[in-house]
Amino acid sequence: MGDAVPHVLIVGAGDTGLSLATMLSSAGLQVSTLNRSGRSIDAATALVGDLADSASLMGLPSADVVVFTTAPPSRDDEGYRTAYLDGPQRLLDALPTEPARAVLTSTTGVYGADDGRWVTATTPPDPSRSTAAIVVEGEAALARRIPTTVVRSAGIYGPGRRRLIDQVLTGVVGVTPGMPARWTNRVHRDDLAAALALCVTHPSPPPVAIAVDDEPAPRDDVLAWIAEQVRVDLGPDPSPIVAPTGKRCRNHELKDLGWELSYPTFREGYTSVLATL
Repeated sequence: MGDAVPHVLIVGAGDTGLSLATMLSSAGLQVSTLNRSGRSIDAATALVGDLADSASLMGLPSADVVVFTTAPPSRDDEGYRTAYLDGPQRLLDALPTEPARAVLTSTTGVYGADDGRWVTATTPPDPSRSTAAIVVEGEAALARRIPTTVVRSAGIYGPGRRRLIDQVLTGVVGVTPGMPARWTNRVHRDDLAAALALCVTHPSPPPVAIAVDDEPAPRDDVLAWIAEQVRVDLGPDPSPIVAPTGKRCRNHELKDLGWELSYPTFREGYTSVLATL
C-alpha cells in the first residue's frame, strides 16, 4: 500500500464507517474519515466534504485505500448517483494522487432474483429497480478506474438499528397467514465493519464479495422469534413455506478470506440488540 503506515480514507462514516475506523486504527493504520458533518472518532482525522459538491473536496490528503460507506442522501435516483456513481468519481478526481485501491460498500439489492434462489458473488447482477441499476453502474465505473473490491451488503442491523424490534413491540407488523413467505438476508453492523476491514488489509481481496450472515431466514420467522423474546403475540402462525419469494445469499468469498462472524445468525445478533433495550 505504499507507506509504512498505510492511510485509509473512509468516505461516509456513519455507524458502519466509524466502526471500521475504530478497527483499522486499532490495527495501527492511519485513518481519516470524510463526511458532511465532520463526524469521526478520536483516533481518526476528521475531514469535512460532500460527494455532491466538488469544491468541498478540494485539499484532501492522499490515501492508499479509500473505502466508500456512503448512504444515499435521498432515496431517489439522484441520491443513488451521488452515493455510488458520480460521488466516488468526484472524490477520486479531488485526491492529489489516485489510491492503490478502493473498497465499495454496495447492496445485495443489485440481484433481482425474487423466487427464493441462492445467489453468490459470481451471480450476475440483475437489478429490478432504477436505483439498483445505478449502483451496478457505479460499481463498474469505480472498478474500471482503480482496483476495487465491491462488498454487497444485505440489510444492516445492530445498535440503534431496531426497526423490526420496534415493529413487533408496537404491533405495526404481524405474520400474515396465506401470504407467501419471503426470504431475507441480513448482517450485523460489526460483522460488516469486520468484512470491510478484512478487504482493506488483505493483500488480495476478491473483486466482489457478499456480506451476509450464515442463515437466510423467512421474514416471518425472524419476526416470530423476536416476538417470542419480547413476549408479544403476533397472532396466528405463518403458513408453511411452499413457494417463498426473495433470495438467499451466500458469503463464501469473505469466509475464504478468513471472515469470522460474531453474529452468525439473526438469533445471536438480535439477542445482542435486545440486551441493550
